Amino acid sequence: MKTMRIFLIVISMTIALPAVMAQDHSDCPKHKFGHHVHDSAFMNDFLCGFPDFNWNDFPFCKKHKKYNGHWAGIELGFNGYATSGFDMNFYPEYPYMNINTARSLNVNINPFELNVNLAKNHLGFTTGIGFQISNYFFTNNYVMLKDSTALVAYKVEDANGNPVSIYKNKMVVSYITLPLLFEYQTNRYRRSSSFHISLGAILGARIGSYTKQVYENKNQTYFLVDDKGNQVATYTVDKYLVRDRGAYHLSPFKIDAAFRIGWSHLNLFATYSLTPMFQKDQGPELYPWTVGITLLGW
Repeated sequence: MKTMRIFLIVISMTIALPAVMAQDHSDCPKHKFGHHVHDSAFMNDFLCGFPDFNWNDFPFCKKHKKYNGHWAGIELGFNGYATSGFDMNFYPEYPYMNINTARSLNVNINPFELNVNLAKNHLGFTTGIGFQISNYFFTNNYVMLKDSTALVAYKVEDANGNPVSIYKNKMVVSYITLPLLFEYQTNRYRRSSSFHISLGAILGARIGSYTKQVYENKNQTYFLVDDKGNQVATYTVDKYLVRDRGAYHLSPFKIDAAFRIGWSHLNLFATYSLTPMFQKDQGPELYPWTVGITLLGW
C-alpha cells in the first residue's frame, strides 16, 4: 500500500505541479526560514498544493533533528597500492604485484553508524561497522604460494615451456571496518540540501583472503617457473576456476586515513593505508588506497 501511495503522489506532483506553481501563493504557509512554498524551499513544504504530502513516505528523505553522518550505505570504487614513496611503479623484484587498476574494484557495505553531536549539530563524530572487499587484478601470469615463509610467486608455463594465459588472476581481501570520522555538514535537517566533509581514520581487521585464477583450459598440467627459468613445481588444473584461500602474509590489521566529501546524496571517498599491506619482511612494502562513490546511503 505504501508503494502505491508513493506512486500516486509522484503522478499527482507531475500533473499538478505546473498549476500549483502558477497560483498566487500569498496565502500559502511559509517555510520556517521565511520562504514561500514556491521558492527554494518549495519541495520541503508542499503543504499548499498537497496538504497530506509526507516526505517520510519516501526512502532516505526523512527529516533529521540532529547531526547525521555519512557512513552507512553501499559504496563502489577502485583500489590499488603504492610504495612508501607514493610511487605506483613497483619494485622490479616483485613483478607479480603489477595490477590492472581499472579492474581492481572495491566494495564497501556499511550497515550501521552511530553519530555524536559535537557542535551545534553541524560538527560531529561518526563511527559504526562496515565490511570492505578489495579486489586486486594482476596483469601477469604468476601464481602466489600461501605456505611459504615469505610471499613468493612463480610464472606458469605449459609442458612446452610456453607462458600459460590466465584469463583472470586476482587476489581478494575482506575486512571488517570501524570508522572514526569527524564530519562537518551545513544542513542537519536534510541530506538533500547539505554540503559535508569528513576526516578521520578507518580501522580494519582482515576476515578473509584468497587468490583466484580462471584458466582457458582445464585438465592440464602446468609448471611453476622461477625468474631463472627453473621449474620448481607442477600442478594439475581439473577445472577452469581455481580459488585458493589463505593469509598470503597479509597484515591482520590495518589503519586507513580517510577523507569524504559531498553534496546532498552525492558522497565521494578516498582512503590511504597508514600500515603496510603485508607483514614486515614477509612481502613488498606496499600501502593500499581506494577512491570511490557512495551508491546508496542511509
